Amino acid sequence: MTAQLAQTAPPAGGAGRSRGARCAALLGLAVTGAAVSVVPVLGVQGWLNDSGLPFGLVGAAAVVLVGLLVAVPLLLPAFRGVRRTWGRDLRPMLGRVLLADTVAMLLLARLLPFRWGVLSCLVFCLPALCVAWAAVVRTRSAVPVAVVALALVYAVAVPVRGLQQHVVVRQWMRTEAVPSRALAQVVVLPGMAQERYTWDGTRLTALFGVPAGPMDAWLGAEQVTLGSTDPCGPLLDAQGDTTGTVSPPCVQDGPGLWFRGTSQEAVGYVLQRGGVTIALTGGVWAQGEESDAAYAARRRAALREVILAAHTATDAELASRVRPGHPDLLEGLLR
Repeated sequence: MTAQLAQTAPPAGGAGRSRGARCAALLGLAVTGAAVSVVPVLGVQGWLNDSGLPFGLVGAAAVVLVGLLVAVPLLLPAFRGVRRTWGRDLRPMLGRVLLADTVAMLLLARLLPFRWGVLSCLVFCLPALCVAWAAVVRTRSAVPVAVVALALVYAVAVPVRGLQQHVVVRQWMRTEAVPSRALAQVVVLPGMAQERYTWDGTRLTALFGVPAGPMDAWLGAEQVTLGSTDPCGPLLDAQGDTTGTVSPPCVQDGPGLWFRGTSQEAVGYVLQRGGVTIALTGGVWAQGEESDAAYAARRRAALREVILAAHTATDAELASRVRPGHPDLLEGLLR
């Protein structure tokens, strides 16, 4: 009997190789699922974020459909690997697996924007790994375990997002040699979108635009310098598709605050606070039937309110307003 058992028992190395093959097939299905869900997720994201996809909802639906059609032949080899090692035929579950991968990835993408880095790639493979586990194992506890694992992934996504935003800010400040975080003063001009900050070695500049055909028209500008510079000097002026300088009259309007303009034209404000000088010009406010003087007074009050609300950017605010620099090794791992 001992000899018979010895003949029928699988070699110890064979069991190890079998487990390794199963793990490889499961990981292959997870990585493939994560990869093929990218295009459908991009389509849905483009529609949700109103990112200018042609034909709006129809264009987004077309992107999703193309992504799903391309995904089918890419998933089949991973399914064959699962059938070979696990003895599971997943072809009848193709639609459910693909839909689950796409939904799980979309939920993660809403919490954690993807960045090209090691950490992002690892985290974005986890939802598909949970789906693959539930599809392949098929025990009574497989789906609840996968759901709990997905919840943990989504919970971890929030601190990971904060870490990556800090890494982006660190990269930008190091690459651009920005001397102080205090230079990044966030101002919000109603109805206008801020372009990314630019640093020229002396001033941090932000331009604000409104949609005008295929490109935005610049109609607002902010410049921040370290220290107390001349509040009555020339100001940067946004002029549609270019910029210039203007030197309007200068009147002190409070401690560390100067109004730039006249009773007929409110050009901007200059604020000295917290070791920096903030100069703000432009902005768009619709003029009704009021007189030019009344409109200028309303613009002046609005600009005053905007500049007094300026504050040093948080990591989240600054990460969305800068262009990431070249990462070092640690930053590349954490992105």
